[in-house]
Amino acid sequence: MAGRRMSALTLPIDGYASSEFRAFASRTPLFSVAAGRVLVTLTLPERLHAGDVEFARNLAEQAAAYAVEVERLYRAGRSASGRLGKGRAA
Repeated sequence: MAGRRMSALTLPIDGYASSEFRAFASRTPLFSVAAGRVLVTLTLPERLHAGDVEFARNLAEQAAAYAVEVERLYRAGRSASGRLGKGRAA
């Protein structure tokens, strides 16, 4: 991707963060992630192409992989930083 500019945004997720999907009958859907005082909403053009479908599928796959890893860490009693949670044994 030489020559292309990209912005990066990191959202610390906590118990107050949320995500929301909204479908509409006559326009493309919206997907939003809110964390703290930041809201990121993904929108699509009104005329969809194969690349838009590919992006949506990749987003779903990555979100599913993220959920699996978060659950694994939770079940292992570990925090996101890799330390054991309070009162948990290895």
